[in-house]
Amino acid sequence: MKINESFDNKPSKTRSITFRLESSVIEELQFEADYRETSLNVLINQILRRYSNWERYENKIGMIPIPKIILSSVMDQVIKSGSENGIEDIAKFKESLVKELSLIAFNFLKDSVLLIKKNYSLYTVLEVLEQYMKVIGINSDHRIEEDGKHVYVIQHKLGEIWSLFIKEFLILIFENLGKVKVDISSTPNTTVAKVFINT
Repeated sequence: MKINESFDNKPSKTRSITFRLESSVIEELQFEADYRETSLNVLINQILRRYSNWERYENKIGMIPIPKIILSSVMDQVIKSGSENGIEDIAKFKESLVKELSLIAFNFLKDSVLLIKKNYSLYTVLEVLEQYMKVIGINSDHRIEEDGKHVYVIQHKLGEIWSLFIKEFLILIFENLGKVKVDISSTPNTTVAKVFINT
């Protein structure tokens, strides 16, 4: 699989199979399909693909759903608490916190990727991250420019500290794992990474 191919867009064989479902479940699914202006078949395929690619691993790797409002405010509250409790150099405290959390996330990622993909490489890490972002509703885009540079855009909408976290996390992924330099810019809600990847 090439790095620029979406995991979900791989050509795949199909086969027919019959399931017996409760009428109320079918009605709810049909209502959702109509709302999304898609077919029931497409919706059920999306649901099963999401389960197959991600949800069946969530408990095994210790993932729990957290509302965005909590996620977006938790680090702000930690910084605020540090300021109120005598930490004088808040900028240094924030930088240290972000670096430590990104390292924890990076180390956690290896076991998760090995469980899901059975292989740990830059490519499998990027595939798992793409799947994760789709599941939790983070908008992302991956393009390859004419000069071969890969451009990743992550629109997280979680605030400035999370942009700093994502920046540090991506540096660990590309520079430590992929052994390639990455150029990262960000706003409080979006992080953009540009990198040449050896394929």
